[in-house]
Amino acid sequence: MKTFLSRSHTSTVAAKTADTLKTRVLEGLEAGEFCMAYQGIYRVDSGELAQMEALIRWRHPEFGVLLPGAFHEALEDEEVMLEVTDFVMNAVSHDIATWQASGGAAYPVAINVPPSVAAAEGFAERLDAVCRDHGIAPSSIEVELSENQDLARFPSIAKVVQRLRARGVNVAMDDFGTGFACLAALGPISFGTVKIAKELLAEAPHNADARTVFSSVLALMARLKLSVVVEGVETAAQAQWLAQWPHAFAQGFYLARPAFGIGKVPGARRIRPVDMKQHRVVPLADAA
Repeated sequence: MKTFLSRSHTSTVAAKTADTLKTRVLEGLEAGEFCMAYQGIYRVDSGELAQMEALIRWRHPEFGVLLPGAFHEALEDEEVMLEVTDFVMNAVSHDIATWQASGGAAYPVAINVPPSVAAAEGFAERLDAVCRDHGIAPSSIEVELSENQDLARFPSIAKVVQRLRARGVNVAMDDFGTGFACLAALGPISFGTVKIAKELLAEAPHNADARTVFSSVLALMARLKLSVVVEGVETAAQAQWLAQWPHAFAQGFYLARPAFGIGKVPGARRIRPVDMKQHRVVPLADAA
């Protein structure tokens, strides 16, 4: 049975001093208390699963399953960011390898990486080595650069993105329209995907000004030939309104909540082998 964090527990964890929380997160990583959940990203035109996003969760022995907001302050520490990113890269690569070995279809999985970690020397090579160790193609991973740090602070990030994309790793700007995720970064950095923040979508179905802003952003991304993922699709009205952009992708609770296990994501499919007795291909079937 899944136990999720209550508001009081959120306050309890968040109230710990920065050093105490940092130490506890690092101990939790060492003890195997962290795991990954996966949320589907779907094609607007067909509704088919296109890729997934990996989301870290803490199976706290006292408080149950904690979302990142409960330990956000620790994630701002450079040492914790490096350790968490290494954990995520290895955990996701392991899950992808296990899923594909069981006959699962190949879906790219996005991981969140702080710009300071991505800009560190050898990041692209480290990710490449992790993929190789787990026997998966680098294209199985997408790197989402989070919006909580100013990309302009890291002059090397453009070259890092080039090295990642040369290896087949797509790179996305996360939460465009909030924080430091802005237009200024789109020129010098060769992103393949932009993820539109949920705040830009929230009012669009019933607010003319919000529709104008949102429509202009999507039109610009189309001109720049960038793939677009719209985050925070939480209502039928939002999903229906998005239908006018059939080439976009959508993510949100209305479509699918995060699930523990790639095969548990709605739409994930296993490829069944050819039935040699009947000389026919057994059709695709839902994995969960």
